[in-house]
Amino acid sequence: MKKIILLILCVFSITACAVHSYRSDFEFAGKLAKEGLWQEASYRLQKALAAGNDSAALHNNMAVALESLGRYEEAQRQYELALKLAPGHPQIQSNFSQFKKNQRKDDNEK
Repeated sequence: MKKIILLILCVFSITACAVHSYRSDFEFAGKLAKEGLWQEASYRLQKALAAGNDSAALHNNMAVALESLGRYEEAQRQYELALKLAPGHPQIQSNFSQFKKNQRKDDNEK
């Protein structure tokens, strides 16, 4: 019985650390983005994604970072994933609409 309780506590501790790591990477990425450090922000967001976190906010923020780095195809995929997870989310829709508008503008200037 003690082994089972110990095992449960270990699993809980590992899960709690993973959640903390995700949250700290996600929050730190936000701070980096506000400072215009997009490469580092995208690295932190990628770590959060690699940890198995799949939230609309995470994909949206990754899309914004990728867009800021000029990685437009990847950004579009991230926006689409974010909208798939949270259809109708006003902030994500707004970001994606602005992204598409900027892409059309860039295409017209070429």
